[in-house]
Amino acid sequence: MSILHRGPGPFPGLTNIAAKLRRLSDDLERIAQGRHPNAADLLNAPVLMNWQVYLVPVPCLTGIVLGHPRIADGHVCHTSQLFTYDPELGYARTFSRFYRLLGRDAGSGD
Repeated sequence: MSILHRGPGPFPGLTNIAAKLRRLSDDLERIAQGRHPNAADLLNAPVLMNWQVYLVPVPCLTGIVLGHPRIADGHVCHTSQLFTYDPELGYARTFSRFYRLLGRDAGSGD
């Protein structure tokens, strides 16, 4: 899921997404510490029968990167999942970090 923003905002729809991501982060921290969900935690969780892992593409950005902590300048970068961006304000927020957007969307045909 990506959200395109235009202009300075505010963007109240991000509040719900931020709350969900905080809950996910808290759950991952607990599991990382070895505190897995117990029967009480899962009591009201939906049941999934005959399940399998299913991969779906998620939006991301690609472009030539400068100043990335792990990718050399001038190399093509494929970002982690894109959460929000505003081309007019020149930024994108992916799962991992903010990016400054320079120029126009190369895929837009403009």
